Amino acid sequence: MGLLMQRVLVYGPPSRKKQLAAVLSQGVAEGVPVQCVDETGATRQRPDLVIWVTQASSDTGALAREALALDQRWHPAPLLLVLHGPIQPGGLPLGELPIAGIVQNPDAPTLRQALPVLMGGGRVFDVHTPPAAPAGEHRGLNGVFFQGLTQIQAQTKLVTAQLKQHPKTLPRWVLEGQQRELAMARALVLTLHAATARTLGLKGLAPTGLDGGELVPVSTGLTLRSRTARGLWDTISQRLLERIARNPQPLEQQLLALGALAPAPRAALLRQLLGQMGLALQQVRREGLRGEALLESWRDLQEEIMLHGLQGLGGAYLRIPRNGVLVSVSEQLLAMELPGPEALDLAPRATVEPMLAALVRAEPVLLDGHLLAPDTPAALLRLELLLSDWLLRTGSALAGLVLEETSQWPELRRFLLRPDLLPTRQLERLRNHINSRERYEQLILEPLRIYESRRELLLLQADGVVTRMLVDPRDQELRQLEPVQRLVTLALELRDALGPQLRVFSQRLGDLLVTVLTQIIGRGIGLIARGVLLGLGRTLQGSGR
Repeated sequence: MGLLMQRVLVYGPPSRKKQLAAVLSQGVAEGVPVQCVDETGATRQRPDLVIWVTQASSDTGALAREALALDQRWHPAPLLLVLHGPIQPGGLPLGELPIAGIVQNPDAPTLRQALPVLMGGGRVFDVHTPPAAPAGEHRGLNGVFFQGLTQIQAQTKLVTAQLKQHPKTLPRWVLEGQQRELAMARALVLTLHAATARTLGLKGLAPTGLDGGELVPVSTGLTLRSRTARGLWDTISQRLLERIARNPQPLEQQLLALGALAPAPRAALLRQLLGQMGLALQQVRREGLRGEALLESWRDLQEEIMLHGLQGLGGAYLRIPRNGVLVSVSEQLLAMELPGPEALDLAPRATVEPMLAALVRAEPVLLDGHLLAPDTPAALLRLELLLSDWLLRTGSALAGLVLEETSQWPELRRFLLRPDLLPTRQLERLRNHINSRERYEQLILEPLRIYESRRELLLLQADGVVTRMLVDPRDQELRQLEPVQRLVTLALELRDALGPQLRVFSQRLGDLLVTVLTQIIGRGIGLIARGVLLGLGRTLQGSGR
């Protein structure tokens, strides 16, 4: 029995329509036959898919209105918008367009693979936009911060390139020390900028400085085969699995413990955590939990996910010597005492609640004051950010426990850690650095973020990890700060209170100094100089006689 012919209506310039018809006539992926029809034929029998081929324009409002009109006219047939040419940053309201898909400058395989997804009720968004320009000019003190971050980034690239050329030599230790110093310098610059931005009105620090990476084109590349909660999870988890498979290397700056693991165990740990997360979501979907019951069940499931992650890290059959006896690595790792999720602060409610609501019940996502359907590109990218942050922080916490275990079990280092961490001195140095950094993060940086209503999230990418800052009210967390952390916020509050008075005082003091220098000291020096000149004149006149 032959497959049912799918009717496709194409809008666009004649040359584009002819080119697209030739592409579709070659056959669609998954063996779905396609027949291109004109508008007259589509009026007699509704099409299965509508494709609008057009040129990307600066008038994105007109483009969006025409796309909505076509979508409403041929509903329920899905609409695919095929754009040719570049798109400006933020020009196309992807989150507000209810059309089924948008692809930019697609090749023939991409287009043929997108059609079955759209006709099956899914969504496809493959859009590339150039990087956004800096929000403002880099002048004055703000320019100093920006130049400092640019220099740190350039030096970090140079050190990273040199590290690849010195695998096991003394210069490698020096370069690793420089890498840590550069990371600390970058964190210090960002902290100073955040501390002075509000008082002095600094704006316009480029995304390069905030993320520590270059401005690169933004790509969505989202293919959603199903708009259900399961479909959302499949899309996001697959994107993260692809990035884990590429084995991102530069994790040492943000995630010291996770970066200490060897590439293979690190990838295995992240894959295991992601797989167990999917199983946990299936369980809560079957139970139909909501609200506080869902969050309570999630807290219990997190510990189970972490245990399975440790089990996957050690492998099912790996046995190595410990104190002269062969023991199972998995059993030894599972015997470690796990701190609770609250102590590790792995899943704050503000991030885990919207993630679970969307991935369990496909509820809308709140983004910039707007509720967006979870299958829109903007909502999918936000969910990906939340899931990536949970994955990296959980993996980093487990890696910290593994580092502690390897300090007491030297044979385990050969299987789980990087080769340069085999010496006890190197391992202990790293552990001390992690502990000092965690204390600094807990006592200084986190109170600053809470008081400024900022939340730092980690996004896993193919070439490493980048930081995303979200503005999120954290008043409840502010009230729960410890006494030492409150001192940091009190210092900020005192600075904010005294900042205007200090500026006025410094301005008045400057005016006073100018007055003293010009009116009093300047006139005094002038009178003295005039007296000296008069005296010299009289002396010269007397000698002339």
